[in-house]
Amino acid sequence: MSVHNSHFYVPRADGSVSQPDPNGLLAAGPILQIEIHVPKKIAQVLASQGKPVPAPQTGIALIDTGATMTCVHEPILKLLTLNPIGAVTSGTANGPVQQSLYPASLHFTALGFGIELDQVAGVDLAGQTVPLNPPQNVVALIGRNVLSRCIFIYNGPGGFWTLAM
Repeated sequence: MSVHNSHFYVPRADGSVSQPDPNGLLAAGPILQIEIHVPKKIAQVLASQGKPVPAPQTGIALIDTGATMTCVHEPILKLLTLNPIGAVTSGTANGPVQQSLYPASLHFTALGFGIELDQVAGVDLAGQTVPLNPPQNVVALIGRNVLSRCIFIYNGPGGFWTLAM
């Protein structure tokens, strides 16, 4: 089982860190580096046809316990030349929204772990950033379809979170 702990610390003037910072976790949330790949089966078909396999796309994923399904910024799925395989109606703060479904392969670089998903929702995450230095765009929301295979601990007072797969 792979285990990843992410701590947020208060920086000192000299650049070192001191105690854990619950406010850092509050501001950024449970985030981790992710690579989004063409699913292995599609990559094998492309390779057997002598076609190039699109390079994986990288970015920041936010763990979202409110999302039933994992969501990926739709322009990334299109960069991977993936085609929609269906549609789903998602409940959002602005009401129901129709979204395309795509197959995808997610690789969690810090965990050294990957997961093939039959479907992720292609969504618009434009403007969703994480307040890091420099700020970074969110490219995926990790939903309960992935979290159902994990142990996830969010320790607000301690300023850290843990994910075990």
